[in-house]
Amino acid sequence: IDVDTASYTLARRKLQGGALPAWEGIRAEEFVNFFDYDYADPRKGPFTVDMEAMPDPFRSGHHIMRVGVQAKRYSPAERPPLHLTFLVDVSGSMSSRDKLGLAKASMHTLVDNLNEGDTVAMATYAGRTARILGPTDAADRRRIHAAIDSLHSGGSTAMASGIDMAYEMADEAFERGAENRVIVLSDGDANVGATSWEDMLRRIKGYADQGITLSTIGFGQGNYRDTL
Repeated sequence: IDVDTASYTLARRKLQGGALPAWEGIRAEEFVNFFDYDYADPRKGPFTVDMEAMPDPFRSGHHIMRVGVQAKRYSPAERPPLHLTFLVDVSGSMSSRDKLGLAKASMHTLVDNLNEGDTVAMATYAGRTARILGPTDAADRRRIHAAIDSLHSGGSTAMASGIDMAYEMADEAFERGAENRVIVLSDGDANVGATSWEDMLRRIKGYADQGITLSTIGFGQGNYRDTL
């Protein structure tokens, strides 16, 4: 089940810094989904539904109903294989430690928690796109870590062409029944090429219908572009 939680953490960081968050960044469902409600695991099937109701304390004659959905939880031993393609923004805006530096540290941590049979591929985008690492078995950790360490920032941001390359690489490692996923690591500052997020979402949906999903991981402060 797709659960987004970024809105809560971004708003919290702004408020703790003494500033109000932008209203566009306040998404109620992401505030609600940030917290763990300790729903019971499904006894059978992929998910269970948990429902509760109470009288509305502010409107007489009305009730509030909460509908919670809990998906099956996988242990590391029983989860399906992961075929991950990292698409890393290496443009000049990613140069700070809390952007590309943190992205590299995050990828290193993730790779160390993968299993044999999982695969990792990696592409980058800035003024141009580059294929850094073809699909590689997670058992070859040294090669994957070396590819991550080789990343450096510089140039403008051509996000759309990078997404196309990442999906091509994800298709090379595609396995039906596995988790086939492109992971974009960026500050979201797309300023070169086809930058309309509506166009990119149409492309992403086409690939999702084929079984390759996408996660976006946002880094940094200042010029962070939440919609992109």
